[in-house]
Amino acid sequence: MSDQGLTAAWLDKLAIGEVVQSWALWRDTGNWDGLRRAFHPDGTMTATWFTGGVEDFIAGCQRSWAAGSRSAHFIGGTVAELNGAKALAESRIILMVRDTVDDVEVDVTCYGRFYDRFVKLEGAWRILQRGVVYEKDRLDPVRPGAILKLDEAILKRFPEGYRHVAYLQTKRGLTVAPDRPTPRSPELERLYRDARAWLAG
Repeated sequence: MSDQGLTAAWLDKLAIGEVVQSWALWRDTGNWDGLRRAFHPDGTMTATWFTGGVEDFIAGCQRSWAAGSRSAHFIGGTVAELNGAKALAESRIILMVRDTVDDVEVDVTCYGRFYDRFVKLEGAWRILQRGVVYEKDRLDPVRPGAILKLDEAILKRFPEGYRHVAYLQTKRGLTVAPDRPTPRSPELERLYRDARAWLAG
């Protein structure tokens, strides 16, 4: 590959990484127009509590924001693989949520990865499909010494990768999917397989 080709690929990867970083900032600060720009108009999002199109996802985020949600996404490094106007990007993330469970203020921390299909639209990279791989999570009372007893029946509904996030969301009244991708799971293998076939196709 020529130096010019290498430079173009590097710039594309840099632009994709910027979209990933911007998504988190816009989502966490309520910048809905910015969040909309991060997605392709036909973009989809999958998370513990949601599967669907970008407009429905943003509407759900707006409802959560209006209800006082306190969550933040920390984004680590992004690795992108290009094929013309298509790309796959995988990014380290930490999701941090503060809320209450049974009147006890808690912090929930979840470690995972965003796994994105990107396409180039009018010269700009946009997220066509975002999935999340949930690796591990934990729930901690904010006040030292606070006592919180979790319902084991609720915890056992969900895989280890996100069971505490799911517990909190279930307590909030959300419907949480029990089959999101986690390390070494069939769902993760399918996510990777389908995405690589899409990139090569």
